[in-house]
Amino acid sequence: MEGMAFDYLAKLLEPCPVEDFLNSSWGRSFKHVRGRPGRFSQLLPWDRLNEILGRHRLDFPRLRLTENGQSLPSSKYLRHVQAGRQKISIPRLLPAELTTQLRRGATLVLDAVDELHTPLEELAQNLELAFREHVQINAYAGWRTSRGFDLHWDDHDVFILQLTGRKRWSIYGMTRPFPLIRDVERAQKPEGAQPVWEETLCDGDLLYIPRGWWHVALPLNEPTLHLTVGIHNRTGLDLLRWMGERLRASEPFRMDLPRFASKGEREAHMDRLRTALMKECSDPELLERFFEDQDINASARPALSLPWSATPEVLSVARDAIVRLTAPRPLELKALAGERGQLEFSCLGKRWRFAADALLVLRPLNERRVCTVKELCEAAEGRLNEGTVRTFLGELILHGLLAIQDKPQP
Repeated sequence: MEGMAFDYLAKLLEPCPVEDFLNSSWGRSFKHVRGRPGRFSQLLPWDRLNEILGRHRLDFPRLRLTENGQSLPSSKYLRHVQAGRQKISIPRLLPAELTTQLRRGATLVLDAVDELHTPLEELAQNLELAFREHVQINAYAGWRTSRGFDLHWDDHDVFILQLTGRKRWSIYGMTRPFPLIRDVERAQKPEGAQPVWEETLCDGDLLYIPRGWWHVALPLNEPTLHLTVGIHNRTGLDLLRWMGERLRASEPFRMDLPRFASKGEREAHMDRLRTALMKECSDPELLERFFEDQDINASARPALSLPWSATPEVLSVARDAIVRLTAPRPLELKALAGERGQLEFSCLGKRWRFAADALLVLRPLNERRVCTVKELCEAAEGRLNEGTVRTFLGELILHGLLAIQDKPQP
């Protein structure tokens, strides 16, 4: 890890050094980091949560209330109205009824809140750059002492960021090593076992829990709000699925399986399959190729540049206009061997090739992600004039690699 995303992760984990966390905790054990009160509170203030709930058409199960491990019927806090000639069903929040359920002890859960609030989208984007995996952020708000969920484990790693209030957490180990989403029945609850860690998470604290570790959280009869940042890491099964696509080029794997053949013919066919598979597995760069392919084909979060992208100018005429790189992974900028003045990189499922001078513009974007048009023109000064830089930026916007951001993110 390096660059801006590394710095962002370091700030999130401070005072714990990133290297220590990756070497001792990541994928291995839980980690509790004490933080100063208020350090996460601006990620999602209560008034912003109120605004999100009031302005968006949120439906179950994205928005849900839970109590003692059970989801409450959505009819207790939502109603659906029929709108338009086509009688489209639209969810409407019932504020008084919702508040009543929260006062009685329900926990409010809002999934993928990073898609609804810019600071959380920025957090998710930076962590995706650092870990090179999909990130989703959910919000949990509680008031009484009823637990929102029973003792459970997640099929992905999580960071818990305590925004306000306190919550009592108990963490147990794994009962099935590295369980997958379908392993609910195979991963037995740690009945009667003592937690390996039990403590109160306070305002500004961070808690990391690896995939498969049993845990439960209890509110403490006060308003509490925390974020769960889910990191969805790839497994060996993801690698096998990817290899399956690569093996389409192998004739033995394209052949029908010999159901009605003799035993000797079946054994010979299996030998051919094993040989082809072992040839694929013997590639010493196989894992690196897998990671590279996943990065190249990672999807970007939606980013629009209206009104400018729909105009002939494409790019705002203001020199202080801000452009943001939308690539979900760091760009691997490479000079082409044997090619004079050519630069190449791959992302968004495409291979991109430009003149070498494009590096003067792409390098600061890749390092900082957000730059003004003026800064990029100055970076290319002496090699590219402003008109050429603007034309280049416009092309990147039209192809979805850049987005115009009229003002800095809050």
